[in-house]
Amino acid sequence: MHPLVGLMRRFALDWLSRADVDACAEIMDPGYSILIGGHTLSGRDDAYIPGTLAQLHRFPGVLLTVQELFTNGEQVAMRFTEHGPSRADDMAPAAWTGIGLFWWDGARLVRNITEEDYHSRRRQLAQRASDPVEGPAPAPWAAAPLDPDPAAETAVRIWLEKGELGAVVLDDGWTGQPTPALLEVTEVHVDELFSAGDSVAFHVIHTGRYLGGLPDTDDSVGREAQLSAVGMVHVGTGGTITGRVVRDRVGLRRAVRR
Repeated sequence: MHPLVGLMRRFALDWLSRADVDACAEIMDPGYSILIGGHTLSGRDDAYIPGTLAQLHRFPGVLLTVQELFTNGEQVAMRFTEHGPSRADDMAPAAWTGIGLFWWDGARLVRNITEEDYHSRRRQLAQRASDPVEGPAPAPWAAAPLDPDPAAETAVRIWLEKGELGAVVLDDGWTGQPTPALLEVTEVHVDELFSAGDSVAFHVIHTGRYLGGLPDTDDSVGREAQLSAVGMVHVGTGGTITGRVVRDRVGLRRAVRR
C-alpha cells in the first residue's frame, strides 16, 4: 500500500468511522486545515477535531464508504458517501456524497478541500427517507500512484473555464434528483487542479447571477453569488469528460437569501 493511500485508509476507517481521536495525531500534521462549505478550519487540535467531533456526535455511528480514489503520489482525491442517523432529527437516516482533495508532506496529511452534499442530507432528513448508499470501490486502498497528465489537466481546465458542469453527474443527480445549473456564470476561478493519469481532481468557484432552483429563494433570482464545487473527472478518447461533481448548494442558498 502506498503510504499516502495508507493515510487515507486510516482517515476513513480509524478516524471518521471509529471517531478515534488518537489517530488524528498520527495521520495529520498539527497545522492541518480543511476548507469545506465556505468555512476554513485551521489547526488540527484547536479547530478541525472539535468541529468534526460535533458532526460525529450529531450522527452517531456514521459510516464512510469510499466509491473512488486516485493519487499521483503527492495529492489524493477521494469520493465517498457518509451515512447514518441524525440525533437531532429523531434518528432519521441519511446518505450523502462528498469529494475530498488531500495534500501531505511525505509523512502526514496537511490540507484538505472537501464539499459534501449537505443539501441532499437536509432533503432526506426532512422526508425521513434516506437515499441509497452507492456501491463501494472494490479495492480503494490498492490504488497505485499514476503520473500527472498535463494534457488531461489542460482539457479539464478548458472545460471548467466555460462555466458549465452539465457534462458530468452533479450532487445527488445519480439518484434521479434534479440538479439545475443554479448560476448564470460570469467568472470562473480554478482554485486547485491536479491529475493522476487521465483522472483529474479540482476545486472551482463560480461567480454569477442566481437562476433559482433552491427552496425559498424565488425573490433572490438575479442576485450575484458564488458557488464552490469539487470534482473528480476522467478524460476519455477525443477529450470527452465524465465524472462527478459536488457543489455547495447549502452555501449558495444561504448567500442569496441574505
